[in-house]
Amino acid sequence: MLIRYRLARPQDARAIGVLARRVTRRWILPEQPASAAASLLYGMGARVIRRKILAGQRFQLAWQDGGRLVGVAAMRDESHLFQFFVGTRLHGHGIARRLWQRAMDDAVRRAGTRHFTLNSSAMAVPVYRHLGFVCSGPLKISDNGLVTQPMHLDRP
Repeated sequence: MLIRYRLARPQDARAIGVLARRVTRRWILPEQPASAAASLLYGMGARVIRRKILAGQRFQLAWQDGGRLVGVAAMRDESHLFQFFVGTRLHGHGIARRLWQRAMDDAVRRAGTRHFTLNSSAMAVPVYRHLGFVCSGPLKISDNGLVTQPMHLDRP
């Protein structure tokens, strides 16, 4: 299985949204209150993602042979990982680690970033710990009820 990595273009927004929503419905929404679903999924729509790409937010992509998107890591402000998904069938193949490395290296190269943050779902906390992140405070609950764990990683 060959995986190719590259930076997203605006025309990738639909594929990114499909992957992000599919993984979110499978792994994140079951642990969240129903009130959080609509706004969470809205932020993963093609129009929103296209606007983010055009505004300069960086989406690192992993494509499987045959043109199927299998992973995405999106960073804003060169320091905050806000979307990070790998298709369920490809968990455990090192795609997440490579996507994170690409996103981190890009931010370091572009802005000299040394401090990275994210807000994790409960299910993903072990994945982020494996990548070197640590919890950085108590759980956060948004206005719509979304529960996340703030985490950070300081790069030497």
